[in-house]
Amino acid sequence: MSRFLFSLVCLSLPFLSQSQNIAASYVKLTGKVLSDKDSAAISAVISYEKLPYYDDMGLTKSKPDGTYEFYLIRGITYNFTVKATGYETINTQVEVDDPDEDEQKLTNFLMKPDGEVSLITLENLIFSRGSDQISSSSYQELDQLVVWLDERPNVIIQLEGHTDFEGNEEANLALSEARVEAVKDYLQSKGIKKKRVLTKAFGGTVPLSTDRTDEAKARNRRVEVRIIRN
Repeated sequence: MSRFLFSLVCLSLPFLSQSQNIAASYVKLTGKVLSDKDSAAISAVISYEKLPYYDDMGLTKSKPDGTYEFYLIRGITYNFTVKATGYETINTQVEVDDPDEDEQKLTNFLMKPDGEVSLITLENLIFSRGSDQISSSSYQELDQLVVWLDERPNVIIQLEGHTDFEGNEEANLALSEARVEAVKDYLQSKGIKKKRVLTKAFGGTVPLSTDRTDEAKARNRRVEVRIIRN
């Protein structure tokens, strides 16, 4: 009998270890959806997709106090979409890493009331170095802009191109112009009318930072979307 019990214990240990590993690979992502204006709680629809292949997705609604939670895989980046009536839709990426001692990661979503947004930076828009060639990894960011414009048929935007301030000024201006035109062409290919998209190039004349670090230079190389008319 004792030999039988010993065998059962030995068999159960691998399964116990496996279940512990599975639990350890997940992190509880939690937080609140709040108004950017007055920190009021918002009941919003929150959805996610696992990057880069979109092979896992989920959906929930934040509670009346704004709280939400998901259990997500540690070390994975997810794309989140947060929608609520009367507020601008949020599209952002969250990397599930560095949880606290309770295996939780806190992420709050701050939503801007509809009509208050005047300038949007396309954070995940990437170009080949020194080129106007849009990286395929940027298509999702642009597709989200297409959806945003489709939901607001009266909106007119201006794409504003910026480079860092190093190098030849004329070359930087030409590069920033070529990049916003490339973005405009992409939007048109997705059905956005040409008259709704204006462009303006600044080269390196309007930097976000005058530091000469690689991080500062990367921030300065950007395309912004200015809302001209709601």
